[in-house]
This record gives sequence, structure tokens and C-alpha cells, in this order.
Amino acid sequence: MDSMSLKIHSFLRNAGIASSHEGNLAQLVSYFEREYGLNVMGFLESEWLSEQLERDLSSGDFSEMRNLVSLDKLDEFDEDIEALRS
Repeated sequence: MDSMSLKIHSFLRNAGIASSHEGNLAQLVSYFEREYGLNVMGFLESEWLSEQLERDLSSGDFSEMRNLVSLDKLDEFDEDIEALRS
């Protein structure tokens, strides 16, 4: 189970909602809609994207790609990557 699923499962458990690992996201969205009238899908997508980018930028594909960038383009590449983190 990935870290986002663990966070969601833990939250639901602490909120007193019995959850299944497969339905965690749907249950979380329903909880916030029911309790607060909020649509949290955009937030969750943003959080997931940030987490994935951080993992990939530091140890994944982007890290490996950096080694392939020519020295004269390296600063621009690093700026683009930093923009993704923001």
C-alpha cells in the first residue's frame, strides 16, 4: 500500500469509519462532502502529484535524466524541475 493510501486509511480509522483499502479514496471524499460540503478531490490529486514528483525528482526518472542533460542546459533543466516542485 502506498503512503497516500496509508494516510487515508489512518484518517478514516481515526474518524471512526470502517474502511477497506480498495475504497479508501471514495470514502474519504464522501466524508468531506458529507461533513463539510467540500470537494477535496483536487486537493488529493495535488497532494499525490507533489508526493510523486518529490520521489521521482530525487531518486527516480528525473534524477537519471539529469545525468543525460548537456552541461550548457543543466541550469535550465534544474530551474524547470524546481518549477515542478513549487
